[in-house]
Amino acid sequence: MRIAVLHNRRPEHSDERLPEDHYEEYDSTETIEAITRALKTLGTSPEPVLAGRDLPQRLDAGSYDFVFNIAEGSGRRSREAVPAAICELLELPYTGSDPLTLAATLDKTVAKRIVSPDVAIARGTTDATELGTLSFPVIVKPNDEGSSKGIRISSYCVDVETALAQAAWLTRTYACPVLFEEWLPGAEVTVAIAGNGTSAAVLATMEIGFVSPQHDDAPFIYSLETKRDYRSKVAYRVPPCLPAPTLSRINQQALRAFHLLGCRDVARMDFRLDAHGEPRFLECNPLPGLNPESSDFVIATRGLVPYDRLVGNILRDAAARYSIRL
Repeated sequence: MRIAVLHNRRPEHSDERLPEDHYEEYDSTETIEAITRALKTLGTSPEPVLAGRDLPQRLDAGSYDFVFNIAEGSGRRSREAVPAAICELLELPYTGSDPLTLAATLDKTVAKRIVSPDVAIARGTTDATELGTLSFPVIVKPNDEGSSKGIRISSYCVDVETALAQAAWLTRTYACPVLFEEWLPGAEVTVAIAGNGTSAAVLATMEIGFVSPQHDDAPFIYSLETKRDYRSKVAYRVPPCLPAPTLSRINQQALRAFHLLGCRDVARMDFRLDAHGEPRFLECNPLPGLNPESSDFVIATRGLVPYDRLVGNILRDAAARYSIRL
């Protein structure tokens, strides 16, 4: 079986004219090579394929049997949907969610509207005139980005003035719609899910926080600064240090969101606990990073599922949807 590993590769050299995290969502050479090796263990013939402007021609000329899709696309809020839509245009089977889900989940506000009221959400608005309806502090972040792109320590804002200033910086820097979201002071938790239909299941639930308490009581923000120094600053706890009933509610809500959003094969759901210890949905990533060392999805499942099997299972679940035997 010939498999196109569809991706957007992170440039080796940064462009000083662009924000330092402009390509944060794109994949490294290390990630592409790791996925390719894992797929080869299944007896397939994987080949990296860049999701550029000539993607339709590349896929059409490649005589591929299947696509392993981790491409982020380019553009704004519908960008992740484009590579998958091209696969559908060419009638190529592919891993992961379809274009509708990929477009809806990248827009954080749309994703929250879809899962609510079945799943409790973090309150927020993209309308600066509605800031007075929110409780402060708030987090100010891009409404349609992932991988902590555009999120800094300064995203934590204690009043309207600082929130508007941060929003203005985001607009200037990223030309993006801005989300003002009420700060949730509890633990940050991410849930790794795999499978389809009734077989979809939580693989792992992981709490993400500081390695040690901060002397200045600084809130934990999974910002670009924090992620860039994750080895010394961040503690990943699997399972989370939370009461069993709370963990159960998080997992139930994560699976519910997975189905409501129409996710397929794999996804990662992010939650944060409110002041009462109740989980609230933040966002869904239906194209979770698969870097073998640093991606949250891989870190969460590392002690439970070997990397090659993790990647292989994504392909197996997708193939089963198309009634294709590997």
